[in-house]
Amino acid sequence: MAKSSLPHLLLALAVLPHAAAFSLASLPGCISQRALRGPGGSLALRASTSKSGVAIGRREVLAGAAGGFLALGGLGAGAERASAEDGGVVEAKRTGISDEELRAAVAKDVTEKQFMVTGSLTRGLYDESCTFQDDIDTYTLDKWLKGTALLFKNDYSKMELDGPITVTSKEVSFRWTEQLMFNIPVLLPKVPLTGTLVLTRGADGLFTSYREKWDLPVWKVLLSAKLF
Repeated sequence: MAKSSLPHLLLALAVLPHAAAFSLASLPGCISQRALRGPGGSLALRASTSKSGVAIGRREVLAGAAGGFLALGGLGAGAERASAEDGGVVEAKRTGISDEELRAAVAKDVTEKQFMVTGSLTRGLYDESCTFQDDIDTYTLDKWLKGTALLFKNDYSKMELDGPITVTSKEVSFRWTEQLMFNIPVLLPKVPLTGTLVLTRGADGLFTSYREKWDLPVWKVLLSAKLF
């Protein structure tokens, strides 16, 4: 085994069992969860989706792991409250605002709220049915808010604009840079990330789709992870 691959093997071995154990309670209600004993008595976890076809996203699984760790440390309730206060409460929808007002609101979410690493955003800009997609999975609004806060909200993670915010009648887009630290105790994996965010607008001007486009493929992002 190459020396450089060892940290990533440790990361996978550390994350997967905890993610499976702690994410079960946070999975969508339409997902049927079954814990079965595999060969030799080992525990095998399986999840099957209902007819609605809802998938278990990796952000949900990792968020479940992070949530479990926080709860064990007595911080779970506080994290839930913070998530609800920072964008989790439905607010009046900001339809009919000018392009300049929209650009300023998005800029504030980036520079002040750090929304892509904290899960805190101006919910009034988003349609409640808005989908959130990155290079791994697609999430609902509430699951993105909760998962992002549990995964990345800490003193290390941060994001910055990497150019102007472009606003048209159909979308808002901008380039961003991030330094991320997963809230996984002991390992605390850290990764740099860059890319473009495209926010598609509906007929009323609200965002109906959030799409992260990473500059690097997922496997290269994972290989860039540093532990401890």
